[in-house]
Amino acid sequence: MLVLGINFGFHDPSAALLEDGRLLAMAEQERFSRRKRARLEMPIEAVRSCLRQAGARAADVAAIATGWDIDRFEPALPAAPHLELDNALPAEFDRPLRPKAVPVAHHLSHAASALWSSGFDEAAIVVVDGQGERESSSIAYGDGDGIRTLASYPVNASLGHFYRAATQYAGLETANSRGEGKLMGLAAYGRAREPMPLVTEDGGPAIAEELRVGHTADTRTEMRDALLSFWRRTAFPYLDGQHAEQMVYANFAASAQAALEQALLDLARHARDATRSRRLVVAGGVAQNCSANSRIAASGLFDEYYFLPVAHDPGVSLGAALQVAHAHARATGGAFTPTRIDHAYWGPGPDDAQLAQALRADGLHVVRVPETELIGHVATAMTEGRIVGWCSGRAEIGPRALGARSVLADPRSREIVSRLNRIKGREIWRPLAPSVLAERFDTYFDAPHRSPFMNVSATVRPEVRSRVPAVVHVDGTARPQSVDREHSPRYWSLIHRFEELTGVPVVLNTSFNLAGEPIVNTPADAVRTFLGSELDLLVLGPWLAAKDPALLPGGPAAAVTGAAGAAGATGTVGAAETAEAEVDHASLGG
Repeated sequence: MLVLGINFGFHDPSAALLEDGRLLAMAEQERFSRRKRARLEMPIEAVRSCLRQAGARAADVAAIATGWDIDRFEPALPAAPHLELDNALPAEFDRPLRPKAVPVAHHLSHAASALWSSGFDEAAIVVVDGQGERESSSIAYGDGDGIRTLASYPVNASLGHFYRAATQYAGLETANSRGEGKLMGLAAYGRAREPMPLVTEDGGPAIAEELRVGHTADTRTEMRDALLSFWRRTAFPYLDGQHAEQMVYANFAASAQAALEQALLDLARHARDATRSRRLVVAGGVAQNCSANSRIAASGLFDEYYFLPVAHDPGVSLGAALQVAHAHARATGGAFTPTRIDHAYWGPGPDDAQLAQALRADGLHVVRVPETELIGHVATAMTEGRIVGWCSGRAEIGPRALGARSVLADPRSREIVSRLNRIKGREIWRPLAPSVLAERFDTYFDAPHRSPFMNVSATVRPEVRSRVPAVVHVDGTARPQSVDREHSPRYWSLIHRFEELTGVPVVLNTSFNLAGEPIVNTPADAVRTFLGSELDLLVLGPWLAAKDPALLPGGPAAAVTGAAGAAGATGTVGAAETAEAEVDHASLGG
């Protein structure tokens, strides 16, 4: 049975398509509209992408699941176009909708996304975000019979709203970008000395009583206003939102991070006591905090942990679909075989026409070489200080670039950090992440949990820090991605070749985008970003591209050009014609 899950109504619209619980495809709307988080957009292109990847039609979908139950909001939400399901689905779906959509409560959707993707047959579940319909944190237990919520905590105790308010106070949120990841990075520069009004009540988080607000239609804003007023009175001498002086907020950031981590540990402990399980899965937007995830995994409260690559709101399309697929299987005796998500490559991949069109761009010089030569040339270029845009295979789901839509560089030089931060418009104090061969992970990192998703921080072993200084944060930590050969053979081969050249099985990996933009999705996105930046080389499937043909194998004589070449201006064969003649799907693997 095909189940389509969607997230719509607020932000991070997405779609996921399952067959008997097995994940076929997933996509985030922001990657298509090119508006980060795609607020109030409908997941039209995301739905179409999932159907296209699976070779399915709208008529093949047997059930639709949504990651919000709008009727659970108190007080009720006023009617609005962005809350209408009919507006969230492409015209290919019949109207009135057949089948009718099944709303799944937001936190239940988060819980299902983590439990059924973990491969565990049972687990304790902790969900923490800004808010669901009525709750901001919840504890549940899941097994083959389903998911049972054991405790929940109201919106006026939201850890997500608490942490976001802290980013706003520190001036780290802009019109185009949320700042939670920046606050986490800044925390490493400070010490936890500032007062934080978080307490624990009944095993869960609460705001100090004197700052608590009531439950209204706008609790989140009222809660943040109360927190900002508190910090203005207590965090002397700084004023909130001083963008040019962000380093002065280092102790404040450290204090907010420490308070968040303690609250999450309290929730994890409560989950253990309530479930007696030895396994924990975590979801919700706050589960993107890799430092907090590391603290949880290092606590020893559980024996096994699972941190989903798409823990934030795009993941509820997956979770809602899984919940509906599981319920249907239980009711009918049908199959339910959910995918253990060990890799993130469930997004759309480039097709021949997209690739050929992208290669026509003016100013782009391209060459196609055998795979082994391509891998060797890129690895060598990185040892020479070149920065590479890498667009290969199906896109990642989630907020991290994991070797499908990445910008790659040599981790052995700190000089590369300044250049990358300039290219991407990043603050100079923010860390950059490493991708490491899974076989060498323990040689370089001391971690409570190996993550293939770059969502659990680790300590870089002191004896190797001088080998990879570009990926070591000020506190000696990093956010590593463990890369295994089975799930990412091409990316693994590149890192392995880099190790053969340098003795270092690590590359610097950051997302392929510029400031304020989503990660690139299509070859056209990759070419546009490449040509508008100081990146040196671009990998597009089997093709190598450069603005300077001297950087390509064989130099200028071997390169073909884009639109100019196609028009005959250079006397060479046009890149587009060459691409259309030679490109094949087998060479596009991630």
